[in-house]
Amino acid sequence: MENFRRIFMSKNSLILLAKGDVEIAAQIFNYEQIREIRADLKKFEVKILMNYDESYYRVFSVNPKDQTEEELKKAEDEIIKFHANLVNASMKLTPDEVKKIQKLQKEQREQ
Repeated sequence: MENFRRIFMSKNSLILLAKGDVEIAAQIFNYEQIREIRADLKKFEVKILMNYDESYYRVFSVNPKDQTEEELKKAEDEIIKFHANLVNASMKLTPDEVKKIQKLQKEQREQ
């Protein structure tokens, strides 16, 4: 069976499911517990701050294959997409609202 990563958004949580060579893991983020979501576009990672703690936890990261402009742009796009998915899901937006926000984010990135 091949390795994979899946993202499921529900009414109350975001679930990340991944299968590697020897492990299967799931991360579950309950929206009511998330206080802040940060994306670092230099380190290519997304961190969250929970209501019950003062530490940021890295929940997603991307490692570009090399430092070419194309690979760095691809990594940045993945981070922005994951950050947007987590924020949008936690706000329980409609699909139209999600598209509108993503369009605004794309326009801001291009400026």
